[in-house]
Order: sequence, then C-alpha cells, then structure tokens
Amino acid sequence: MRRALVLVVDGWGAGFLGCYGNSWLDTPALDQWACQSVLFEQCLTECPAPLDLYPHLFEGSPPFGLTQPNGLMSVLADADIPVHLLSDDPRLLALRDTTRLTSVETFPEVADVAAESPEETTLARFAGVLLDWLEEPAREEIIWAHARGLLGPWDAPYSFRADLADEEDPDPPTMVQPPFERENREFDSDHVLGITQAYAGQVTVLDMLLGELLATIEELPEDQQPLVVLTSTGGYPLGLHGQIGRDDDSTVRLYSDTLHVPLLIRQPGGQNGLARVQGLAQLGDILPTIVESFGLEAASPAGLNLLEVQLRDEREFILCGHADQRCFRCDHWSLRYHLPDLETPLDEIDPHQIATELFVKPDDRWDVNNVADRCKNIAEVGLTTALALEHAYRNDLPLPEIPEELRSVVQ
Repeated sequence: MRRALVLVVDGWGAGFLGCYGNSWLDTPALDQWACQSVLFEQCLTECPAPLDLYPHLFEGSPPFGLTQPNGLMSVLADADIPVHLLSDDPRLLALRDTTRLTSVETFPEVADVAAESPEETTLARFAGVLLDWLEEPAREEIIWAHARGLLGPWDAPYSFRADLADEEDPDPPTMVQPPFERENREFDSDHVLGITQAYAGQVTVLDMLLGELLATIEELPEDQQPLVVLTSTGGYPLGLHGQIGRDDDSTVRLYSDTLHVPLLIRQPGGQNGLARVQGLAQLGDILPTIVESFGLEAASPAGLNLLEVQLRDEREFILCGHADQRCFRCDHWSLRYHLPDLETPLDEIDPHQIATELFVKPDDRWDVNNVADRCKNIAEVGLTTALALEHAYRNDLPLPEIPEELRSVVQ
C-alpha cells in the first residue's frame, strides 16, 4: 500500500539541525531521521510565502510561470490518489480556490500561550493528528501537513530556552509571539542571543515530536510505512542582514537564512538511508518524486524525481522570488536583486539600473560577503541570465543556457 506524508514546518531553516552542521543545538531525533533518509544539502524554497508557492508547486509548474492545466494533480486524480492538506494555519483555507487539492482542513484556533510541558505545545497538537493518521488502516493517499511551526507561537516551556543559556548570558526573553524586527545596522548581540535561544527551544520541541513520529513509523510493517518528506517553505532570520523574524505585512529579505531549508526523504524501511546529495534541490521536486514513487509518470516541466536523478547533472540553477525580490542561484554563485516593478516586461528592463549582491557558493553559506563589486562581470552576466530565465518562465518559452562564466568561480 503506497502512501506519502509531507511534513512542512514553516520558519525552519537548515542551520538548526545537527545533520546540517549545527554543533550548538542537539537534535538527536532529526539526526536519526537523517540516518534513515536521503538528505539534500542544498535545497532552496522557490518562495517563502505558501499562498504564492503552493499553486505552482502542486501542479508542477515553473516558478513565475502559468500553472499547468494538466499537471501533477491531474495525474494523481486520474489514478484516484487523493491529496489532503492539513494545517494549523487558517490562511491556507484559501488554497481550496487556487489549487486542486482533494481537501484542505485547518485545525481550530486556540490561544497562543506558553505551555507547561512539550505535550501541551501547538506543535504537539499538530503532531498528535499525524500520529493518529499513522495508526489508521493504511490507504493510498498523500497527506501534505503544513505546520506554522517556528512562525507559530513560541510556546515551549521556558526551561527549554533557559537550558540553552550559559551562566554569564542574560536571561532569555519570555515572549510567545515570534518577534519581527528590521534594522539597517547590526542588532545588539545579547538581544539576538536571547531570541536565538527562544527559537532553539522550539526546535528542541520539534525534535522531540519528530522522534515520536519516527518511532511510530518504525513500528509499522515496512509495506505500510509511508514515504516521508521533512522540509520547510522558508527559514527564520535571526539577526543577519538587518532582520529578525518574518511578518505577514513585510516582505522578508531573500538571503540564505530564509531560502536554505532542510529536505530529508525517508523511504519505507529507511531504504537508502545515510545518503547525502550535494546538487541543487527545490521544493518543486517533492511532488514529482512522490508521484513517481507511486509508479506514475510525473508531468512536471520544473520538478525532478530526487530519488532517481543525479542532481549535479540535471539542474544548473534555481530562481527564487517573493514580490519584487529575486535570488538566482547556480552551483557557484548566488545573485540577489530587486525588479524595478512587476509590470514592466522583463525584456524592456535595463539591467544597468538594477543593483545586485553576489555571493560565492557554497563557501559563503549565510551570504555575508558581497563580492558584486569585485566580480562585476559575473554579476552582470548572472543578472542578464536571471532576467532572461524569468522572461522564459512567464511566456512559456525555452529556457536560456547558462553562460560558461557562471559555471566556475575562477576569475
């Protein structure tokens, strides 16, 4: 019996998992997931706003392009495989009108208050629904579970953040609502430390709950275990690039602390576990991977089957965006820029009027060393390529080739 679970935890960045190199915060359950999963080192979200992202993602259409009328949802519907979205975010009810999901169900809202124990947290309530689903008789279906996660209440017991503070540290903050702050200067280091400890307390709760989820899956017969995908639609800035947190009314600045997300795929029985993949992955690859795991043909012009392809050979770039911001990423470079507006045809934009930021990848993991002034040719070629790429997406045209200049860091 084939079934799949996609667990999307909003606000969860790749920098807060031991299996992604974090040595400060213990995440033993997630490390165990990594031992039983294929882990993708460089997965980017195409857009950190779910309501903008999901209509394209569910149909397998390219970002910034038109949604496909006979895309992935048609393939699943023709095979009588339902796709149910479960969420604790009431905004996602709007997806009933913009996607062809079989159902969209959101949980009743409750007061966001600090919990006395991990079992009383919002994340625990969400995990309980998934645990109940695992105990039901297996049937062929896809559950897409979207948790507000780190963008929801920081309601872990205060001791979880206090335990992460050293004796000489100030007391961590007591806030329950995730903070949002924006500055054009560096934040106070103690202030950032306290918020980071509070965020990490939430990740600790998440790790505990994912441990329960994994233990429940391991108890199932292998032929009843679902294929499980763990990921996020975007990370949570913690002081870099003049921003802390994300806010519905403000466009988050698109740097790697927001765009680089975890992606782990556990196959039934932990098949092919302990595998690490270095190529560029994107969230649009998830549903094609699941569709083909069901033995169907994925009609997706943008996505790849992550369990079958060699990413380094199949994908050379990813274009990410939100509102007027763009991030063009290839193997060796990450280019960030703003469009002058969203109405002017891209082939009429003068690239010389657009300011860019350029970062060397993967060495500059958090986009802290802007080399656009030192590598002007790369910045210019990258911007021209990115604009041509988006123009092709918008107009359903063949994609441009990646220039040789972008295939190397040698200047």
